[in-house]
Amino acid sequence: MKFMNTKAERVLRYADYYQGLFKIYFDWILEILIKIGDLRSEQGLILDYGCGYGYLKKRLKTWVIGYDIIPELSDVPDYRVLKPAQIVLNNVLEHLYPEEIKNLLLDFEKMNPEAVLLVCLPTENWLAKAIIRLLNYKDAHEGHVTGYREISKILEKKYYPWKRRFIFFGLAQVAKYIPIQSLQEKK
Repeated sequence: MKFMNTKAERVLRYADYYQGLFKIYFDWILEILIKIGDLRSEQGLILDYGCGYGYLKKRLKTWVIGYDIIPELSDVPDYRVLKPAQIVLNNVLEHLYPEEIKNLLLDFEKMNPEAVLLVCLPTENWLAKAIIRLLNYKDAHEGHVTGYREISKILEKKYYPWKRRFIFFGLAQVAKYIPIQSLQEKK
């Protein structure tokens, strides 16, 4: 079974995307995630899974707990001990293999079966590839091991895409996913 490369040196090279032109793009994504999840008024715990340098926590200054595979960037050593109301996965799932995504979703379900997921996924469409070539940023999708469509299929087996928005000519999808089980229980 393959697993993602977790060596801190490799990840640190790409960890801080919030620089230059990309800062504008990633700040925009972060703001859309905040709005879609209504995170400014969230009273429960928010888990920022794959938090990197903690931009969500810096922006919200609320109950955000960051977890990253780089221990120095995490607020907690083990995210599985938390019971978050919402879980943010901002440009994270594409770095995981399908089995890892499935296992992660099982972890989330055990932590809180009613937790809402806020997900941003790059679509890696033709425009994204053209922009990457134009800006000579050929490493932009390095480390992506699972594509948008496959990730969406995995998510939608357990979660319903309550709100979905494609941004900047379809470069990425930002979505709020509600557990299907909690929707069925409300009927």
